[in-house]
Amino acid sequence: MSTLRDPIYGAVILDAPLLRDLYHSEAVQRLGNIYQGGITAFIKPERNTTRLEHSVGVMALLQRLGAGVEEQAAGLIHDVPHTAFSHVVDFVFPNHDHTYHEVHREEFIAASDLPVLLKRHGIAWRWLAEAENFSLLEQPLPALCADRLDYFLRDGLSLGLLSPSAVADFLEHLRVWEGRIVVAGLPSARWLGERFSALDEMVWCSVQEVGWYAIMARALRAALAAGIIVEADFWGTDHPLMERLRASRDPGVRRWLALLRPDVDFVRVADAAADLLVLPKVRAVDPPVWLDGQVCPLSQLDADFARLRARYVAGKQGPWGLRIVEGAATITPLE
Repeated sequence: MSTLRDPIYGAVILDAPLLRDLYHSEAVQRLGNIYQGGITAFIKPERNTTRLEHSVGVMALLQRLGAGVEEQAAGLIHDVPHTAFSHVVDFVFPNHDHTYHEVHREEFIAASDLPVLLKRHGIAWRWLAEAENFSLLEQPLPALCADRLDYFLRDGLSLGLLSPSAVADFLEHLRVWEGRIVVAGLPSARWLGERFSALDEMVWCSVQEVGWYAIMARALRAALAAGIIVEADFWGTDHPLMERLRASRDPGVRRWLALLRPDVDFVRVADAAADLLVLPKVRAVDPPVWLDGQVCPLSQLDADFARLRARYVAGKQGPWGLRIVEGAATITPLE
């Protein structure tokens, strides 16, 4: 039996041979060299959470919720198909839903060490790798799932935007109802709904972060066009690919990399005045609330929340036109 330590869930026990083998696989360990925050981690060191840490967290949350070992295993491997720089690839090959890693999931996993490992355990790897087969692990927005909740809690806590006590209290209010994650009580549901959108506004879908992703995508496109890299290189890890780009003498690559600095900011403008056109992904949940044995979306119980959420989502829809400007962003706590 192996025990890992996690800042959110504490001791994470790998008591099942399947979980231990998966954790030590090459495919899962590779995630320790891919940042959850993509290119932002190279600009803001505090965004240094890795996809391995997140994947362990998803598994730990599933354990906490009483999921079976196979669903925990699915949580541990769910991010294996992510490319270097994470969702930057969705700006290199633009798509509204940011699903490049999902589209290429089977192709990448088939070439990894997971199929042989899972065969030894008598598990069909295609079934386990399909996160949608597991209702606690994956749900479409605006529903809750272990993946979505862990990256919210992990980023919020690591950036000081959520307090440890608030996170601990929220975890005590999670329940499983008919195979879905729900929140017990209106106060905890409102806390989640409001802070999830706030974190999206300040971090994942902030104008500055989206702008940096778009800049990095331009650098990568220039490198592809110049033959410095090929698409298969995205299946490596962050630092080796960044080193290749920084070593390049291509003027296009160098021009875009030079803009990846904390003092470079962006403003949304009309397309005709834009330096960049981007397709961001807006993230906003509508927590299902468990009250007296019944479950109802928060938006149906709280009209103010419904209006705020709808306004937020509408305001974030893309495509965006961005102009590059000089500036510095600051992040203040949510609590």
